[in-house]
Amino acid sequence: MKKLDVEHYLYIYTIRKEMQKKGITNPNENVKKFTRELVEILEKMPLDEEIILKESSFYDSKGRLLIKFPPLEN
Repeated sequence: MKKLDVEHYLYIYTIRKEMQKKGITNPNENVKKFTRELVEILEKMPLDEEIILKESSFYDSKGRLLIKFPPLEN
């Protein structure tokens, strides 16, 4: 399986951000904030850097925490 990189996630989450902005999707405010923050973080990173998902969090290729998924609301 191909390693997933900044370019992959930036593409996906930029689309999600635009869909939220246009009202096509309407997740809770924590998810909207998470999406905006993740896009801002990824925009500053090299596109070919690997992103690691583990324990409900995004890490860079050196294992540094970038952002955690917001907690699930019931």
